[in-house]
Amino acid sequence: MKRRDIPTLLTHLTADLAAGDLTTPALAAHLTDVTGGTDAAGAWSWRQAYDLVQAAAILADREDDAGDPATRLARLTGTADARATETRRSETQVRLQQFSTPLPFAHVAAVAATIRPGDVVLEPSAGTGALAHMARRAGGHVVLNELDPFRAAVLEEVFGTRPTRHDAEHIDDLLPRETLTDVVLMNPPFSSSATRAGDPTIALRHTLSAAKRLVPGGRLVAILPRAACAARQPVLWARLMERVAPRLHLVLPDAVYRKMGTSVETALLVADRVDDAAGAEAPILPEPVADLEAALHAVRTRLPERPARVPRAVPATPAPARQASLASGSPPKRARRTAPSAAPARSSAPTPIPFTVLDRPHTNEAVSDVYARYAPQRIEIAGAVDHPSPLVESVAMAAVAPPVPVFPEGGGPALPPAIVATGALSAAQLETIVMADAAHAVDLPGRFAVADDWTEIEPAHEGADGTAYLQGYFLGDGTGAGKGRQVAGIVMAGWLAGRTRAVWISKSKTLIEDAVRDWTDLGGAPTDIVPLERWKPDEAIILHRGILFLTYATLRSVGKTGRSRLEQLVEWCGPHFEGVLAFDEAHAMANAAGSSDGARGGTAPSQQGIAGLRLQIALPRARVLYVSATGATNVSNLAYATRLGLWGPGDAYPFATREDFVAAMVAGGVAAMEVVARDLKALGLYTARALSFEGVEYDILEHRLSDDERAVYDRFARAFKVIHANLHAALEATGITDAESGVTAGAAKASALSRFESMKQRFFGHVLNGFKAGTLIRAIEADLAEGWAPVVQIVSTGESHLDRAVEGLDGDDLTEAALTPKEVVIHWLRTAFPVQAHQLVEIEGQMVAERLTDADGRPIVSREAEALRDAALMELYTVAPIPSVLDRLVWHFGEERLAEVTGRSKRSIRLPDGTLKVVPRSAQANSAEAAAFMAGTKDVLLFTDAGGTGRSYHAAATAGNRDRRRRHYLVEPGWRAAEAIQGLGRTHRSAQVTAPWFRVVTTDVHGEKRFTSTIARRLDTLGALTRGQRETGSQNLFRASDNLESPIARRALVAHYHELVRGTCEAMTHAAFEDWTALRLTDADGVILEDLPPIQRYLNRLLALPIDMQNALFGALAAKIEQLTERARANGTLDVGIETLRADRITVVEEADLWTCPKSGSVTRTVTLDCETELRIPDGATVLHDHGARMAPRHNAASGKVVLISKRPQQVFDDDVLAEIRETRRPTGRGSMTEDAFASSHWEPVDAERFVRLWDAEVADLPTVETHRIVLLTGLLLPIWRDIPSDSERIWRVTPEDGVARIGRAISPEQAVVLAGRFRGGETTPAELVAAAMAGDGAVDLGRGLTLRARRVAGTRRLEVEGWRPEQVDALKAAGCFTEIVGYQLRAFVPVGDAASAVIAVIRSGGGMKVAA
Repeated sequence: MKRRDIPTLLTHLTADLAAGDLTTPALAAHLTDVTGGTDAAGAWSWRQAYDLVQAAAILADREDDAGDPATRLARLTGTADARATETRRSETQVRLQQFSTPLPFAHVAAVAATIRPGDVVLEPSAGTGALAHMARRAGGHVVLNELDPFRAAVLEEVFGTRPTRHDAEHIDDLLPRETLTDVVLMNPPFSSSATRAGDPTIALRHTLSAAKRLVPGGRLVAILPRAACAARQPVLWARLMERVAPRLHLVLPDAVYRKMGTSVETALLVADRVDDAAGAEAPILPEPVADLEAALHAVRTRLPERPARVPRAVPATPAPARQASLASGSPPKRARRTAPSAAPARSSAPTPIPFTVLDRPHTNEAVSDVYARYAPQRIEIAGAVDHPSPLVESVAMAAVAPPVPVFPEGGGPALPPAIVATGALSAAQLETIVMADAAHAVDLPGRFAVADDWTEIEPAHEGADGTAYLQGYFLGDGTGAGKGRQVAGIVMAGWLAGRTRAVWISKSKTLIEDAVRDWTDLGGAPTDIVPLERWKPDEAIILHRGILFLTYATLRSVGKTGRSRLEQLVEWCGPHFEGVLAFDEAHAMANAAGSSDGARGGTAPSQQGIAGLRLQIALPRARVLYVSATGATNVSNLAYATRLGLWGPGDAYPFATREDFVAAMVAGGVAAMEVVARDLKALGLYTARALSFEGVEYDILEHRLSDDERAVYDRFARAFKVIHANLHAALEATGITDAESGVTAGAAKASALSRFESMKQRFFGHVLNGFKAGTLIRAIEADLAEGWAPVVQIVSTGESHLDRAVEGLDGDDLTEAALTPKEVVIHWLRTAFPVQAHQLVEIEGQMVAERLTDADGRPIVSREAEALRDAALMELYTVAPIPSVLDRLVWHFGEERLAEVTGRSKRSIRLPDGTLKVVPRSAQANSAEAAAFMAGTKDVLLFTDAGGTGRSYHAAATAGNRDRRRRHYLVEPGWRAAEAIQGLGRTHRSAQVTAPWFRVVTTDVHGEKRFTSTIARRLDTLGALTRGQRETGSQNLFRASDNLESPIARRALVAHYHELVRGTCEAMTHAAFEDWTALRLTDADGVILEDLPPIQRYLNRLLALPIDMQNALFGALAAKIEQLTERARANGTLDVGIETLRADRITVVEEADLWTCPKSGSVTRTVTLDCETELRIPDGATVLHDHGARMAPRHNAASGKVVLISKRPQQVFDDDVLAEIRETRRPTGRGSMTEDAFASSHWEPVDAERFVRLWDAEVADLPTVETHRIVLLTGLLLPIWRDIPSDSERIWRVTPEDGVARIGRAISPEQAVVLAGRFRGGETTPAELVAAAMAGDGAVDLGRGLTLRARRVAGTRRLEVEGWRPEQVDALKAAGCFTEIVGYQLRAFVPVGDAASAVIAVIRSGGGMKVAA
């Protein structure tokens, strides 16, 4: 539509409205006639038509001379009701929220404004002019602003003045300074604006900006959404109330806006600009009214008078030139500021955080074997407030202190003093800001050349100008400790230092709400945080300063033109970007480097992990902040943390490459991983606190299957046996496998079997959860009766099952049978079971399956495979349905009692007559349901990770149900350990009235170990890597024995397989095992396979066995695991993480500094300890009574000693060799011997009486106290990890007699000598050479071609001299060596003991030795 058409159309439409003849057809005819085209041809739009009608109604209303407000309201309402409803919308209308104010509502708002002649009235979002029209009728001078160009043109025709075209969210910044107003009369957009959508705070932002233009005594009248109130948007509301005092707040029904094509509740806010003293009044609560008539009555009878207006000149209309500039798209100029528009920033200038360095690091005392109470150890912050809830850290982390934070001259983070004084950031959180700022002040060692695409870096060539990278920091605090607030604090400190651009990356778009909350709580403006999605990938980001918020999914995305979000982001940051780059929920990048683990060649790197790495490379001066409570459940997943300096070129890095780092940590087991977090803290690069678990309780709720449930489970197991057999037969029938020739299309077969196994796991998991529902419901009902607030955590919602059930109803009623977990199997059989015929063809040496088709190209179906599938389906059709645990809970508690926060879009409910009905769930259901639970209007809450991310369900002091303690049921842990533990954190957070009670829901079916095993293993490494101690990972929910994927469990499984093959396993025969599990243990010749099925596959197949069968098999495996565990514990090789060294007396012999880190100043020390333990050996009668049932007494005639030896050998798999061993028990301790050694030994049977007598006699001759010496390596270990000579990575905790608790890695005294020699420098002493050899540290160079090495000879360790020549033998003997012929070979040995050093000294000095040629 052309601009010149507007006056003509307004004339026609005004006349028709006055005559009452304007109908929808007449409106279309007018626009078609004047514009010369139809709406279909694009000549005009219905949005333009409606805007013109509204403007014409304003022109027609100018003739109304009614003086009484009530009479005028009735007349306006009648006229508006007579007009047609606006039924068509445009994208622009929705995006800009262009729902104009109805004239009756505008009239009521204008009456509330009490406009006087000469008042300057600002309408910041003028629309089509309804509010401005009422203001002008009252005698006001209107200042109009309208962003939309068509509406601005209409306004110019109606009012004869050109409106400004600003984004009204910033109207205070954009209007001329001299434009001050007596009245603001406004109807802002409710949830969208020119720059973003879906923001419910937009209306209040517009209102706050306009209110700044009021003169003292001025009045604000705003039409707002219902949610714009103190209860829903407290931060913005509080900022608005700092400027105005509310006089009236009315809530109107949705019918008011119905004629405008929308139905939404609105509110009318009336407030006055007052001084600070007058503003301190009681808040006005929103008050519902029935209609506009009631609203008019309220404003006429209850509003106070406005003070007299101060006369002033009417502001001039802004110059057209300025408008033209803005209309062309140039960004408006904003006043420059040095800090966020925040209360703390206004009240006081930022000052450095006032901390002092403690002369001696504070000791955080242990409150349990796992945790220590947390307080800053290295610094003390003046005036800082303690964290609102007690914090703890692992005792391993508490054993080391961070370094002294050092800053460049005049450096250090600065914040407004109010943030410290009010406790907006606690002392622990302020410590993070100080330590992170210190870490960010240091460059990583070296300079680098960067690839153009930011995919890799390499050391810069000598003489070249390379790029230096800033060091990063890792915030690993647990859920509820306020990580978001600390991120905001770090960004705030940078912002106040002039770095007013930052990037905040997180897991979900909804988490921007939390980011804005944390930022504004520190005084920042909510508009400072801007979502990157405001701009398309191909657009330049127009943002002078601010915090760009985006998700990892957005970071990896690419626009239509091929430009990536990563490129767009880097362009905005610029090459010299020095702001904060915060990777919130950093574990989302865990697979940044992929892995080579697994039978199928590992996994490729994730795209978002790669994008995160490239972003770090592209922004070398960015202050990188990793934030995650669950940084990694696998050490290889730390690949994204490139700025921690764990690996890199040169001696300044502990490891040369990431692969070297991973290899060292994997070789050291979980104990080595525990060192990572602890040492990063010692380097000043990491912190990991958690809410105290004081008051948290744990237990297990076990559902014992009934006989009927066991029968159903066994029916399913038998059905799966048939399905599995039919699947293999179908693969043969369809030609994917050929048993005759042995040729197989490996990829097609693997795909079919993989999908089957995956489906089977899900199915039996659903079945077990469904069984749990009855016990769970009874437990919850009991909780409710006792006043608890139950919270249920699950993973699966089964929405896809429900979708398929609804699609297949075809008019039938929905029944439980359609929602049973067996639908998963039926769906798989119908869609994935192989029925299409194939033929095997060889392509480039690889056999692949090619589908057979008929002449028309249609696939050929194997009838045999089809019959096999139908037979499998029939097996399932006859089994009773088992509803899911989610459906059972919804049906039992109903919508009135159960708050569901799952994110699913629909669910089935049970009606009073017992029938099921599918009802939709809105996108806002999660927020509403969570709020209902926290308010106490719903009794039970059920959530999944999808629905619960970022939410809190704890007994918060502000919650309506704060008096009801949470009972948190973990029904379904899932496969992701990190998410399971984060879920538990939803009910355990800061400022809670009571701590939760965690309850794991399980069954007595041993196959369920399949699910708990994987999560238990991952929780071990999670606790080790993120808290420095593995026990912190599971939070007492799982035991070490729940981890069936440990090295010991894998060895036990191999022994279990050998027992099955040999027929010595009492639980099941080999034939039955292969028949039920389809796991092959032997080849065609009956020889046991070298590549046996892994533990995960074994547990998968175990899950599909009848219950008695799987319990018996699992019992046999568990017995093997227990045997090997006890053997490893006895041998001192059990990797159990940090253990407390216990003895009757522990004394410190010597303590010495070994090495000081040049970067952090952290010290590595050696502590030599003597441990004395009183021996308590049972007498012969007791030991025979306790162990005589399975062990037989034996006597050795040659030595006169006695022993208890197990009556039958046990098969173990040790050091890759299957061996039969017998357990032994002697007065000197427990042990074992191989079956071969027992057969050739002199141990003979002995009667009980003689055994007891000889046992007691040997005990009497033994010492009563045992003394041994160990050396503990304490302090910083990671940088020197490669230099530590040790065959064990065991970590010990010890409290000697001096009362000082220490944690460190245990090494032998000989290894300590070697280590001291390496770091002391200078020539190695003979004693150190002997110690190095005895430590097993390889061959030790003695000079003159000779080396010294420890060798086991005749069962004892000897020191052997190697590399000598025959003519040197006499000189070696003269030096003190002795020779012996072993295996027809003359060998030379140094005597072991005190004389060894002297002998080595003589050999090194020459002593007549000739140099070997």
